[in-house]
Amino acid sequence: MKLLVCVKQVPDSTVRVKVAADGRSVETGGITWAISPYDEYAIELALGRKDADPQTTVSVVTVGAARARDTLRQALAMGCDDAVLVTGEGAETVEGLALAAALAKVVEEARPDLVLCGRQASDDEQGLVGPALAEILGWPHLAAVTRFAPTEPAQGSSGPAGAPGAAAVDVWKEVEGGHEVWRADGPAVLTVQKSEKEPRYPSLPGIMKAKRKEIPERDIAALGVDPGGPRLEVLTMEPPPARGGGRILGDGDVREIARELVRALRDEAKVL
Repeated sequence: MKLLVCVKQVPDSTVRVKVAADGRSVETGGITWAISPYDEYAIELALGRKDADPQTTVSVVTVGAARARDTLRQALAMGCDDAVLVTGEGAETVEGLALAAALAKVVEEARPDLVLCGRQASDDEQGLVGPALAEILGWPHLAAVTRFAPTEPAQGSSGPAGAPGAAAVDVWKEVEGGHEVWRADGPAVLTVQKSEKEPRYPSLPGIMKAKRKEIPERDIAALGVDPGGPRLEVLTMEPPPARGGGRILGDGDVREIARELVRALRDEAKVL
C-alpha cells in the first residue's frame, strides 16, 4: 500500500504567540515550528500500517516556506520514507483552494492508495484543505478518522492506476458514542481525528537517517497554481483577554460558602 500524508508547519503549541505589529498576523520572530498536531496523528496512522506491513510506503508533503523542510525531516525521522516540499514565491501564504490545488498536483503524480490529512491545522482551525483536496481530485472523503485497515476490494473495483483488484480499506469514523465503519474500494482522502495511539517520537537512528535524505523541491508556480488565488482576508487579530486571579472563599459554614459561591457565579462571573 502506498500512503501520502499532507502536513502543515505551524507554531509549536507550547510557544506563546504574539500578534505582529500589523495587527493581522502572528509575530514569527523566535517562534519554534512544529508539525500540526492532527497531522502528527495522520502520520502515526500511516506508520502504524507500515509497522503491520513493511511493504507499505509512507510519503509526506507540505506546502510552505523553505523552513518547512525541518517539518518534513521530523516526519522522516518518525519513519516516513520520503518527502516533497512545495515552495517558491507565495507558497508561505497560499491557503484554501490554491493550497489544495498544489497538493492535488503532487497527489496526481505520486498516485497513492490513500491520502491522509489532519482534521484541521492548529493555527487557523479551518479544516478546509482535506475536503477541498478530495473535491479537486474527484475522490471520496471521510472525516474524523481514527483507524483504517486493508480489506478485500469489492468486485470490479479499481485503484489509483485504474487497475482491477487495487487496495481497499475499511475506515473507522468517530461519531458520538462510537464509530461508523466505511469501506473505500479505491483511492480516498481521509482527515484524521485524534486517536488512541499517540504519535511516536523520532528515534535517534531515525533522526540520523532523516538528515541524510534528499528532500526534492517543487516550485508552486511550476505546478500551475496561482498562490494569490481566492483567499480569506484576516481583518484583525488580538490575543484573548488576560485571565483574572482566583478567589478563595475561606473556611466557615458550608452553607454560607455555598451561598457566596452561587452569588459570585451569578453576579460577578455572570455564568448563572
